[in-house]
Amino acid sequence: MEDLVLALPFVCKSWREASVDPQCWKNLNFREVDLGAGSRFARAFQEAYCVERFSLSYFMKICVARSHGAAIELSIPYIVGASFLPDLIYASVECPKLKVLALPSLVQKDEKQLPLLISRCRELEVLEIAWKLSSFLEIIEQIRVNCPNFMGLHLCGFFDISDALAIVRCTPRLKILVMSASFLRKRDLVEILDGCAELEVVDVSKCRGFAADHEILKKASRINTFECGGCRLEENYDSLLYGYDDDSMIFAW
Repeated sequence: MEDLVLALPFVCKSWREASVDPQCWKNLNFREVDLGAGSRFARAFQEAYCVERFSLSYFMKICVARSHGAAIELSIPYIVGASFLPDLIYASVECPKLKVLALPSLVQKDEKQLPLLISRCRELEVLEIAWKLSSFLEIIEQIRVNCPNFMGLHLCGFFDISDALAIVRCTPRLKILVMSASFLRKRDLVEILDGCAELEVVDVSKCRGFAADHEILKKASRINTFECGGCRLEENYDSLLYGYDDDSMIFAW
């Protein structure tokens, strides 16, 4: 992305034309570069495009516009206190072919709109969210209704039986499930392993709430890749919290 923005367009006219071809903007991974206001990239962007200050929102809209609807991946970085809702709404309209959506922890006012945004991504196959949101059940329901090709879920958080049942009911053809460093009880994991028969990759490493005993390993034996290192039985998850931030919804062991 950095080369497409700061290098190729300034070589010659033909290279500039090539750099704005929509095929070059299919993977909009904004995590590849440091997009902080005072970063080297931001300063170089200001100089190259003669703008007074660097705006992440403006930059994202430029990249989305250059994709001309061809983008299949959108990865948003985590920036403290930043609200990405307007940019996500814009991207959900302009990028109807999105297959991979990777989001940071969202501020509370933004997460309420996520189920609606997910409903627009009808070709979505993989969703990555840094932390399980309070609207998770609504999100997974929208995936069931609107995303027939969905196959991959990456997130971390506290999961109970209602979450496990929702995953099984809404994404029975799930192939990739990453829930590392989460709180997950054995019964809930068993429910998922039994209900999602097409799982190929499961990562529940460093989880609390269950130990990888013989029953778990037997059920997981059919899965190509099953990561469970560092799991530990811990029934009282309240005792696991040492940090909590209302805005960013960040928990830590």
